[in-house]
Amino acid sequence: MVYFTMGNTAIRLYLLSAIILATYGVAKWEKYALQPPEVQLPSWTFHELPTQLGDWRGEDTELDPEITKAVGAERIVDRIYRDGLGHEISMHTAMFTDPVEGVYHSPLNCYRANGWELRDKTREELRLFDDLTIPVSLTTWKREGDRALVVYWYQLGEHVLFGRLDLGLKVRWSLAGRPKWPPLVKVMLQIQATELEEAKATILSFAEQVARWENQPERRKELLLIGDHAENRNSEASQPQ
Repeated sequence: MVYFTMGNTAIRLYLLSAIILATYGVAKWEKYALQPPEVQLPSWTFHELPTQLGDWRGEDTELDPEITKAVGAERIVDRIYRDGLGHEISMHTAMFTDPVEGVYHSPLNCYRANGWELRDKTREELRLFDDLTIPVSLTTWKREGDRALVVYWYQLGEHVLFGRLDLGLKVRWSLAGRPKWPPLVKVMLQIQATELEEAKATILSFAEQVARWENQPERRKELLLIGDHAENRNSEASQPQ
């Protein structure tokens, strides 16, 4: 009986060690596989997003330098937009050269870490143009007497992501072998939700305006590195065999 118990313990320890090693190996492989050879930031930034968006007027805000450093992004733009009806939307945008670092700073992690409780999570569709629709995440949070709606999405090339698990084989495969990668672009919006349905309609309408600006053909072309791909193909074709 003693040998049986020790055997079980040994098996458990062996399995635990295997799991730890496998997890460590996957994490190391993920970090290596998702480490871009070079990231090409677009020529535009979110500073160029108009401060007048329809009925909305925005003003830039600045994060604490320590928070900016902790986020680890190459470019950060924060604004507050207000309309004539008294609505207020805070906007946070960031461009990351390290996609793993970028998706770590998702609202699902950051809001929980700041004492917010997740009450609801859905996927919504934003129709930007006749031939382009993107999904976004809409989450409802509550803390003490406050309730907030948060809309966010990440774009990495042609892919729209929402968290670490979305950096899967499909994304890695599409980027594998490229000499340059696009940045991971994050957009996050927040509105206070006194009236839930009104707040939802308001923030989704605003999100559509931001996403449409971000994905205008000339800007989207840079996010997809379309011109860069063409140049790479031409360069490879011109090299002697």
